[in-house]
Order: sequence, then structure tokens, then C-alpha cells
Amino acid sequence: MSLRFSAHYADPLFSRICFQPSPAEPDPQFERAFREIDTILTPPFSADAIRNALEVLRAQCFVVYTPDNKIYGETQYVLVKKVVLGLYASALDLYLSEASSTQEDAEWWAEVAQSVWSAALYLLQTLPHRLFQVFQLLKLDQDARQVSMLHLPPMSSIFSTKHPWQPSVFMTTVFPHLRVKPLSSLLHFRIPHVDSPRSAPAYLRYLHDTFSWYMAKCTAILYHPIHLVREECHMKRRENEKIRNERAEVLGKLVGLRPSLCRLLETRGGEEHSSASHAVLLEFVSTLDPTILSTAEENDVLSLLERLFHTVFVAQEEAHSSCLNKDSLQRPSRLTLLWPKLLFLPPLTLYCVKSLYASRETIIDLARDSLEASRNFVRDWLLEPLRGVYRTIRTGGEEAVLVRPESVAADLDSLERMSLALAHDKLGYDQEKLVSLSRQIRLGDFTPVLRLYEEDIKSPFKSVLTGTLLRSLFIQVQKAKVDIDQALAGIDKLLKSQELTFAFVDVAPAIAVMYLVGGIFSGLVSGGRGKYGGTRKRQSVWLAMRRIERLLLFQPISQANRLEEAHASSDAIPPLTSGLLVLSLTHLRNYALTSLPPRSPLREGFLEDVQDLEDPSLGRWEKLRVLDRMWKNWAHELGWHRIAGESAQ
Repeated sequence: MSLRFSAHYADPLFSRICFQPSPAEPDPQFERAFREIDTILTPPFSADAIRNALEVLRAQCFVVYTPDNKIYGETQYVLVKKVVLGLYASALDLYLSEASSTQEDAEWWAEVAQSVWSAALYLLQTLPHRLFQVFQLLKLDQDARQVSMLHLPPMSSIFSTKHPWQPSVFMTTVFPHLRVKPLSSLLHFRIPHVDSPRSAPAYLRYLHDTFSWYMAKCTAILYHPIHLVREECHMKRRENEKIRNERAEVLGKLVGLRPSLCRLLETRGGEEHSSASHAVLLEFVSTLDPTILSTAEENDVLSLLERLFHTVFVAQEEAHSSCLNKDSLQRPSRLTLLWPKLLFLPPLTLYCVKSLYASRETIIDLARDSLEASRNFVRDWLLEPLRGVYRTIRTGGEEAVLVRPESVAADLDSLERMSLALAHDKLGYDQEKLVSLSRQIRLGDFTPVLRLYEEDIKSPFKSVLTGTLLRSLFIQVQKAKVDIDQALAGIDKLLKSQELTFAFVDVAPAIAVMYLVGGIFSGLVSGGRGKYGGTRKRQSVWLAMRRIERLLLFQPISQANRLEEAHASSDAIPPLTSGLLVLSLTHLRNYALTSLPPRSPLREGFLEDVQDLEDPSLGRWEKLRVLDRMWKNWAHELGWHRIAGESAQ
């Protein structure tokens, strides 16, 4: 889809041009001439096609529609409608382009003037051009009186409060904006004064004030060129905004002509068609250049079209270029902005290359170490943990971590045998009781053994020599070992149940590092373009939406039409506001066509909302409702709320 504004605003009107060929046959030469030019007079309309159509109309003796020349009149008026449509589309693109370029230049000058460092850099970038202007003035003007004026003003005049500082020829040559707006005294300083310092503190205070005064003067002198540059940027920004408003007002009037043009293109041949065409043509001419009506006859349609062609394709471009070049309102050329970098970049590059070559061994070793570290990182921290995750998923964690089940079973069997032997020797259990005791031991019940132990500790010395205290103690030790093994087995079971989690925790840092490195690399490869065009583009769209809302709420009105538009309806949109809206809406449309996913509901819905805002038949309140719908539908998806928060921070 084309990015031209006329491609979606004016070109669709081409299908509304009605032409019904008459059954009667006109002159074959006449018909062939018109058919040849009719085939090339299609969107996008080129200057050559429109010029050729006007030449054909002039060569074939353009006639007015009457019943006697019905065939010729209808055929010619079809070409007239196509020529008018082509001039209308070309005028839309021309004024939109001029308004957009001046708005971009105004924003650039505003950015330079906002920062002291940007202003200082701009002064450095344009210093050769300023010095060239001074040398050129010295070369062309050899008059001694004039040359004597090329001097710097004295410092006393710069800081004088009685005599305003009048810029010299030198200063107006270096800073041309001083011719329009001369400066008064730069700063007003209060000279420190004491009657007669009689004490040491008063004399020290006097010295401090005097030193501060002179330091302030020196600082102001050093800052004065940057101050002049910032004033120059402010002046150029205001002039660009003035030109932008003039072009936007004409653009708004052209946008308002679309309904009348639609009715004209849908009408067929006849006297009514001729009068309607003439009325729309006069309105079109008065919008672009009212002076044409004073120099050309209103009834001479062909002359009006030729003058319109000259205005759209020749005169307007020349007038716009001369207006910008007169005061150097355009931003400096790319070479002017880049010459400091081009000057200092080669020696810096040579120095860096020389330093790198001198340290080539260290750099090679560093590269090898980095490569080896990267290889080890990928192998030990990424691939091996991933293999462990795969093994865990495949085997299910069958291997024990702390203690094996066989070891626990062996200790439990040993404890059972020791307890049964003690019960058989000292308690005289038969086979039936031993089987019952075995079941109790498996369940953890050692009551008979513990009772025997309790009896032994009543007379410990005797039991040690003649009793079973030592055997009871060893059984208690074995029981403690079994309890520890069973606790470790429970912990082992818990660890095995969370083994997959631990495996993913092991590989998570490496995956995070790889994700971060991959994001940085993909950002470098893609040029910093993120989702939906990146943060910078989405922020520009958010600013355009905010600008559109302000335009619809406050509706700026030009000074020339203030009296007329003051009596208009509150719902009507003035031409200046309409033109400025088209500037912002064109930015939204270009963003949707270049940054949103093609053939997606997001892009189609966004373009439909933009088209509704461009519709001249909708009033102010309807467009505000459309804008509110856009905020509700697209603010979350495009991250406008987050961008607004970041801008506030």
C-alpha cells in the first residue's frame, strides 16, 4: 500500500468519474487523440500526463458542452474531470509534503535549542559556514568604511545598562538573526561597592563580591555565543511553524473540497455539469492561488487549468524553496553536521588501529580465553544440565541420593536378629513368641527389649558384669542407626520427588544468560526494532495521538480567518486545525503501514480509525469519540500507558 496521502484520499475518487460513450461516432482523429491521453491519465497522476492532457485539450480546441457538440463536449469534460482530480491529488501531496518537512525542521530546531551542549555542537558544526560568510563579506566589500565596521563590540557595551548593545556588521554576519531581532544588554550586573572598608571582614567581603562579579562577566562572555545560537534556533523554529501553519491551512481547505469534488465526478455531461464543474474549479483555484482569478478569465476553463498546473508543479515549489532558503530555515546539510566526526574520526581510527596492532598478542590471548570460557560455559552450564534434565525425565530418578534401600533393610534385619537373640537367651521366648516379637520389631515396637533394658539399669554394675546391659546398649545403638537410615531414606525420597525441579534450577541461570545475550544480539542485527516498530516509534505515535486530541479540543484558528470562523458552528473544524490533523494522521497511517503486522486485525482496525478521523464529513465531537475509541482499543496493545509513564519519569 502506498504511503502517499492522495493514494487513499483522492485516488479512490477516480472510479466515480462517469463516462457513457455516445453511439454516434465522432471524428476518428479526435477520438484517437483523446483515447491515447485517457489511458495514461490514471492514478498516480504524473506531471507529464497532466501536461499532455492539457496540450490535447488546447490542440483540439476545447469546446463548451451544448446539444450540438454533445459528443465532443462530454469526452472533453471527462478529461477535464481527470485533470482536476490529478491536480487535486498532486496539490494534496505537495502541501502535505511541505507542511511535514517544515514541521520536522521545527522539531529539529527545538531539540537543538533545548540543550546547551546541543547548541554548542551546532555552533561548532556551522562555524566554517559562518566564517566563510565573514570572509566573503571582506572579499566583496573593499570599502574602508564598511571594513571598519567588522569589529567585535567592546565589553563595556555588551554589559552596559545605559546604552543597549547594537550588533556590528561582524556579529550580524556570524549570527544573521540579529538583523531581525537585535539584542539589548546581555546581562545586568550590580557592581560591588563599599564606601570605605574599615574592617578586615568588610574588606574580604568586598574582594569576594568583586571576584564573583568578574567571574560572572567571564562566564557570560563565554556563554554569549551559545545564547545567540539558541536564540537563532528559537527564531528558526517559529518561522518554520509559521510556514507549516500556512501550508496546513491550505491543506485543510483542500481536504474540505473533497465532498464537492465527489459530487462533480459523479455527475454526467450537460449544462448543469458544466456549471457545477466551473464552480468547483473556481473554488479550487481560489484555495490554491487567488491571484489566478485576477489575471485569467473565469470562463476560460482551460486557462485556469493551465495556471493551476503551473502553480502546483512549478510556482509553489519555487516559492516554498525560496522562502526556506531566504533565512536558512532548513536544517543544515548532512555534511555540515558530520564534518567534526569526519575530521576527528580518521586520526582516532588510526590511533585505535595502531594501539590494537601493538597489543595484538594480548588481544589474541584474550580472544582465545573468551572463546574457551564460552565453550566451557555452554558445555558445563548449559548442555550438561540439560542432559541431566533429560535423564531425569527418562529414568524417573531411580538412583538413590543419600542412602540405598538395601542398606536400610540390612540394618533393620540385623536389629531384628539381635533383639530376637536377646529375647530367646534372657526371656526364654519360644518360637511362637519370637514370631510375634518379630512382627512387633518390624512395626517399631521394642517393648520386651526395653523392659529388659530398664531392669538392667537398676543395678548397672552388676548388670555389666553378669547381666545383659551391654547387649541392650548395643541393640539401642543399632536401633538409633536404623532410625537414622530410615530418616535419610525419607529425605532421599523427598529429593527424588523434586529432582526435576533441581535440574531446572541448575540450568536456569545459563538459560537466562543465553536469553539476555540473544536479545542483545538480535537487537543489534535488527537495528533496534522491537515489537510494533520499537519504543521510539510507539512513543512518536503516542505523541501524535496526544497532539490530535489537543487540536480537537482547542482548535487553533489562523489570524486571517479568525473573524469568519468565530461565527462558525462549534462542531465545525477550521481549515488550519484540519490541516494540522492531517499531518498527525499521516504519521499514524505511515506507522500502521510500516510497523504493524500486515493483514492483521490490529492493522486493519487501526487504519479504519485513522480513516474515520480523516473523514471531512465528521464533526469535532464525532472525531473526539473516534479518538476515545482508539485510546480504549489500542493503548494497552501498543503500550501507550507504559510509554506515558516512562516519559513522565
